[in-house]
Amino acid sequence: MIKELLKKENLLHIAIILLGTILILIPAFHSNIWFDESYSVAISNHSFSEIWTIGGNDVHPILYYWMLKIINRIFSALGIVGLGILGFTHIKKDFGTKTGLLFTFFSFFLPVMLNYALEIRMYSWSIFFVTLMVIYLNRFIKDKNTKNLILFGVFSIVSCYMHYYALVCAGIINLGLIIYIIKNRKSIENKIIKQFI
Repeated sequence: MIKELLKKENLLHIAIILLGTILILIPAFHSNIWFDESYSVAISNHSFSEIWTIGGNDVHPILYYWMLKIINRIFSALGIVGLGILGFTHIKKDFGTKTGLLFTFFSFFLPVMLNYALEIRMYSWSIFFVTLMVIYLNRFIKDKNTKNLILFGVFSIVSCYMHYYALVCAGIINLGLIIYIIKNRKSIENKIIKQFI
């Protein structure tokens, strides 16, 4: 395990993650907030049940506000850090070292990602959970493993409760999965998967 981590490309990947995390976290401690962020902060100052009640009258799902209540300001930055780590833990495994490195690099160093990391809004976590949803859908399509389908379902639901953009992504991707299964139903031999769907 240690020899595997000490490979040159893994050290480069870990260095990108550490440097990117520093880049993302340092500006996350500023004290300025804009109007939308003030709404997020104000909502997170309520109790969990009050957030639920207020969320019933809001256009955004409530999961982000609950999570923000627990972790607070650097929470959005952690979504981008998690996304960058996915390049090392998931993307590299599924698509190769070069793709994983590029994924991690762009997750940390694209200006738009820095912007999402600094906003006290749910965008960074929406990107993170939609990415996980797509990763496990891709794995399910490749190996028809029930575990990957269940994880895809879990991340679909979490995405739906994170932001309505993520909800739209989850809806479109799940519709694509239904079309895929209908088209390939004869090749899917696993009865558990058929019943689950």
